[in-house]
Order: sequence, then C-alpha cells, then structure tokens
Amino acid sequence: MRLIIFLLVFSSSCFSQIGNNLRVEYNETITLIPSIVKKNLNALYVSKDFSYYVLESTKIERKESGGDSETIIVDTKKVKDFSEIIINNKEKKLTERLYEDIFLKKNYAVYESFPVMKWKILDGEKKIKNFLCKKAQITFRGRTYTAWFTEKIPVSSGPWKFNGLPGLILSVSDKEGLYKWEVKSITYPYKGKQIDFNKIAADNPKFKSISYKDFDKKRIEAIQNKIETIRARSSNRDGMSAGYSYSTFQEKEPVNEWRNKKDFD
Repeated sequence: MRLIIFLLVFSSSCFSQIGNNLRVEYNETITLIPSIVKKNLNALYVSKDFSYYVLESTKIERKESGGDSETIIVDTKKVKDFSEIIINNKEKKLTERLYEDIFLKKNYAVYESFPVMKWKILDGEKKIKNFLCKKAQITFRGRTYTAWFTEKIPVSSGPWKFNGLPGLILSVSDKEGLYKWEVKSITYPYKGKQIDFNKIAADNPKFKSISYKDFDKKRIEAIQNKIETIRARSSNRDGMSAGYSYSTFQEKEPVNEWRNKKDFD
C-alpha cells in the first residue's frame, strides 16, 4: 500500500533527477492462431532522457483440440528471438534491435524518428492496479489500438513504441484481438540493477544499423524473392503447381508511411 500511495502523489519533476528511474513490467499476449498463443514478459525502464523496453522472457502455449494446453518455455538467452527498443528523447530517435527470423535471418538495429502518435481520448474510465485510467484510441501503421492510461503517473510512455498520452499506459490491445499488453508491476524509484542508458543506446556492432524504411523494403524484397523461388520450382514439375503468399496482417505494423500493401503473392 505504501508504494501505491507514493505513486499517486509523485510528479513529473521527479524524473528531472538523475537516477530516479521508473520500471514497469508488462505481460504481452500475441495470438498467432487460435490454438497458439505467445506470452512475453517485457520490462520498460524510463529516465528523463531515455526509455528502454526489453523482452525478458517468453513462452508459447499450444492448445490441443480436446481443450488441454501445452506450454513451451523459451530461454531468450539461448535463442535469437528477442527485441529491445531504445528511445532517445534528446535526439528524438527510436531504435529497435531485433533478429528477423523468417526471411532475412540477421540481427538489425532498425532506427526511425520518434513516431508521433495522435491519440483520440474517448469517454470511459476504469481502475487498473488501483489507478484510475482514461481511455484512448489510435490507428498506427495499419492497426487500431485501444489504450488505458493514468495521469497519476505523468510519463508519456508505455509498452512497445506507444507514447504521446499524458500519462503512463497500463493496458493496450488491438481491434482484432491479436495483441494485448497488461501492466504487471510498477516500481518507482527503481533500485535494482542500474541501467546505463548511454551504454544501451550506443551502437552495437552485433546489429546492422538500418533505417525503418530500408529495413521494410529489404524484408519485402526477401518475401517476394521467396515467392518467386517457390513458383520457379513448381513450374518444373509436370502437372504440379504450388501457391505461396505472405501477409503482414498479423504483424504489429501491417503497413507504414512508405508501404500500404499488406498481402504479397
């Protein structure tokens, strides 16, 4: 209870003090198909000049037709399936480090200008973790999201790339029900292992630096090459044909400022 009372009264001036960092844990649920659900635990660290959002653990739940479910635990330290997002508020720059595991099979540091999100505040309130939250909605890069945020924590941040609301986002989900983030815990001031934001934001030679526009172009070209390869192999078989297509519909950003197409065949 002491932590909750403190959080209700702290102001934005707290974040002008060096070392007074906020840590927020989010449970992220991704419904790949109705029978396969991926569950991630992510942590958001916020300081005056930076925010850092990182995947801490992940597991996949596969539901059988009989109703039973099987859970597969994935150790993120041993696999390349990971993502971390660094936002530099001074430079207005966002960098996402990731491993593209479907087509490119490489590590990338994908950078872009800090995305400006134009939310629409809606009627409605509800409590999350004893914080009174307001409702907002946005369509961002082809997907419509609804968020719940609290002005009692005056930090314009949230899970993934979400920003731009007058308070911390505690819950957000998309219209199709594929993606959902729910706050698990809030710690302020964070006194655990100190985060060196400058070190995290520095260039990492393990990741190829590339703009968001060029990364998207490279990835789409790889998809189209894959389709052409399958078609060529199929044409060499007597009486046989094979179809192959790919859709970005299930991705967080199905389209963007440079590409409106979702489906490739």
